[in-house]
Amino acid sequence: MKKIFYLILLVGSTFAQADGNPVKISAFADSPARAGEVLSIRINAEMDKEWHIYSIYKSTEGPLPTEITVSGSAVGLIAPVHEPKPKYVFDPGFESDTYYHEGNTEFIFPIKLKRNLEPGEYDIAIDVFYMVCNERLCYPPITKTDTLKIQVEDGNPRPGFTSFSNISSNLSNEDGEERKNTLLGVLLLAVGGAILSWVMPCVYPMIPIIISFFGKMSEEKHIGRNTIATFYGLGISGTFILIGLIVGFLSWGVEDVAEKSRHANLGNMIATNPWINLFLGILFIVFALWMFGFLNINVAGKLVNTTDKAGQSAKSAYTGSFLLGVTFAITSFSCTVPVVGTLLVVAAAGTTGGVLTSLYGMTIYGFVFAAPFVALSLFPKALDKLPSSGAWMETLKVVFGFIEIAAAIKFLWVPDLEWGLGLLPRNIVLLLFLIIGFITILYLLGLFKMGTAENIKPFQIGKGRMLSIVLCLLFLYPIGKSLLSPPTYHYNQMPRLMEEFIEALVPPPPTEDDIAVKEGWFVDEYDKALEKAKEEGKPLFIDFTGVYCANCRVMERRIFPTKQVMEQFDKMVLTRLYVDKKDSLSQLYAQLQFERYKQATQPYYVILDPKNEQTLVDTGGYVPNGFADFLKRGVKAFEERNQ
Repeated sequence: MKKIFYLILLVGSTFAQADGNPVKISAFADSPARAGEVLSIRINAEMDKEWHIYSIYKSTEGPLPTEITVSGSAVGLIAPVHEPKPKYVFDPGFESDTYYHEGNTEFIFPIKLKRNLEPGEYDIAIDVFYMVCNERLCYPPITKTDTLKIQVEDGNPRPGFTSFSNISSNLSNEDGEERKNTLLGVLLLAVGGAILSWVMPCVYPMIPIIISFFGKMSEEKHIGRNTIATFYGLGISGTFILIGLIVGFLSWGVEDVAEKSRHANLGNMIATNPWINLFLGILFIVFALWMFGFLNINVAGKLVNTTDKAGQSAKSAYTGSFLLGVTFAITSFSCTVPVVGTLLVVAAAGTTGGVLTSLYGMTIYGFVFAAPFVALSLFPKALDKLPSSGAWMETLKVVFGFIEIAAAIKFLWVPDLEWGLGLLPRNIVLLLFLIIGFITILYLLGLFKMGTAENIKPFQIGKGRMLSIVLCLLFLYPIGKSLLSPPTYHYNQMPRLMEEFIEALVPPPPTEDDIAVKEGWFVDEYDKALEKAKEEGKPLFIDFTGVYCANCRVMERRIFPTKQVMEQFDKMVLTRLYVDKKDSLSQLYAQLQFERYKQATQPYYVILDPKNEQTLVDTGGYVPNGFADFLKRGVKAFEERNQ
């Protein structure tokens, strides 16, 4: 009641003061431009002290969000408005936390000029709807209109000016949050991967040998053990940092390539390219055979020998220790390459930022990977407490071999799917995972032997093997239940984390799109969905999805069918657009997503006004909480726009 009274009082008391509104709106653009080029319209909102306007995208009950629209005969395509990060504080007038901007605030509205424009001057109308308040009162909502004149010059569109992705100032607050999430994910993966690498069979047995080497070189060169250990660690970490730099620079410019291809980032290309996945599948099989003891792999043998000789013969103990650290990093590749490869795919985002994220990820991995060698040199007595690398290490090595066989199947079904061979459909892959899991359990039970361990008797196993069997059975249970659930081969009751993990390993279900069509979705039919939305006067919901997107499947199964979401879906026309299929239509949709929203990840959700295809709201990623609220905001914005 207090809020209602507050608003009525303010509207009534300030309605006559519209001319004294404490917000001044102005707009300008980088003109002149050429037909077919993208330019940024900058809208400045200058506010007197203590006044604020509310966020465009982040809204709460009570205050009205700011809206900006652009129109004109010269305007072809438009991208979402980019706003600076709003403040999130308690607003005493509305008795709730609100998102708002204060002071001088600049909004950026990227537009693309039509290609058939004649040289000359054109008017662009800019409407800014906003509500301005301070701690005590609010002015009534108002729409201010400004006309911006732009000059279109003669000439073909210039390279670098034809895509929304090339507007350097179009980074929104959501982009910043996404970067933070990416860096956090890279950090966790780098630290976890390095810790896992410690117990790999190429690394763990070498720890006591290397610590002993530190002591020997310290005595011979009359240099402190800790100094030698530090330079050895720098050699290890420096090798991985160099790899990160190389991969990062290789990914430089992929963003520009994305404008002309279906691949909007390096990770998507690696995930969907059949030849790359075929190579990775064969590579993992080779590493598995090495883990089983069937192959003897000499990784980069000549390079290792050269580096090792240089380290041993170096006159400087510092240089020698550093080069021997490089040697060890190279020799450990046969065990660490699965972890390092995964980290690099995640870190190299396919933009110029991929250089920094690759460097960031590999730096963390390198230093954490090298940490035990430096730490144990400081406390050499701690070596006595480490378990010896005996039968348990051989067991771990064989188990990792089975895991790498499973990973190889994950890579091999990609070319099978892309080339339409039909050898590894979803049910067959699930069956193969079950077989690998059961063979692993039989090995852990001691029913057959692999490698050099000979002292394991059937069913006479220790706690480590017993724990591994339990974990294996827990993983196999949802796989088995999924295999028994045709035609989608998906078990609905598994935990979300397990579902995401399994969906990343197996091909997509064969029938889910057919089910979606029966439920009223337009699958890969954007134009038809847009036309129907116009006819029915409803907003258009777009689900940018992917064949290889695990989170897409989880959202579609867990979140979409909920009652609150279905209630909002009934108010919209729904379309599902695939962006990673190998056809021209999918390429077009990938380009649409990338150029309009500067997003290359899936899932990505957009609600449009079908009249002018202007974005009402958009969001991306797995959204278990708040997805229904996101849909409500889109429907509300559409209704307000069309009242």
